[in-house]
Amino acid sequence: MTQPQEVKSAERGSVTRDALARAGLAVLQRDGLDALSMRAVAAELGVRAPSLYWHVRSKEELLDLLGDALMLAAAPDLPVRSGDWRADLGAIAWGFREFLRVRRDAVRVLAGRFLHGPGMWTVMEQQLEVLHDAGFSRQDATLASYTLGITVTGFMLNEQAAVSAAEAEGRLGRRAAVDEIAGLIEGLPADRYPHLVASARAMAGPDMDERFRFVVDRFLDGLEALPRTLPT
Repeated sequence: MTQPQEVKSAERGSVTRDALARAGLAVLQRDGLDALSMRAVAAELGVRAPSLYWHVRSKEELLDLLGDALMLAAAPDLPVRSGDWRADLGAIAWGFREFLRVRRDAVRVLAGRFLHGPGMWTVMEQQLEVLHDAGFSRQDATLASYTLGITVTGFMLNEQAAVSAAEAEGRLGRRAAVDEIAGLIEGLPADRYPHLVASARAMAGPDMDERFRFVVDRFLDGLEALPRTLPT
């Protein structure tokens, strides 16, 4: 008869960090971040939750693991360098946004975390190489890489959030919800809010691609203004 301790040892041996990461990402994609738990991931693996604690001691450590697994998944999609640093960084930004768009709640896992694993190292190495080869100082390159990350994740947090209760509750789609808000703004007293009323349609008009293009272009414009030297 198999003893409980033997079952625990067998379960522990069957769980690897890679298998744990894959199971966690599967739960995240299927059920979302709010449903992610050690118990849910253990069930995905077909083991009991205590078996996971040999690899991660808490849900927060699980999120660190999943965050780096996401970056490792993003790494193969990094664009081939063109030799134009501005085009290369722009391509990284657009590619990362698309990566986050199709992975449920991935941006919520990544936002704010200073990941420290091979996935993040691969992505950061490419960004820093692009910036270094363009002549940016080490300090400016690291700050630019950081700013690029928070620019994309911050934008995506807003893009994936509902703009109003009407959208969150499913009464209106995104476009209709935005137009409803624009209509309310247009109805404000023009003598008190002249610029706001006049700008209502300009605020509501651009789609998310237009908005993202503006954000990325202005970020790159800012980098253009920094001093650079040719690397030796």
